[in-house]
Amino acid sequence: MSNGKFWIDEDQKELVLSDGTGESRFIIEDDLVIDGVKYLIIVDARAGEDADATVIKILNEGEEEIIVPVEEKEEFEKVQAAYLEDME
Repeated sequence: MSNGKFWIDEDQKELVLSDGTGESRFIIEDDLVIDGVKYLIIVDARAGEDADATVIKILNEGEEEIIVPVEEKEEFEKVQAAYLEDME
């Protein structure tokens, strides 16, 4: 999110994105740390129960934290395997 901010609403277990014009909320299905990188599995809070989940990672860019969607297949599969193992 280029000109926005994000934070985690611990009470609601949601990721909140704000771009100055409004907020978007995403339910955090799970959070994992793999090789020192924090990943979140999120679902749009407005979507129904059959909505697809998205995997994002939180990276440090200088003194600022940024969120980046996981798009590489290998990285996605690594997170998916850790998530499934965590579910057992």
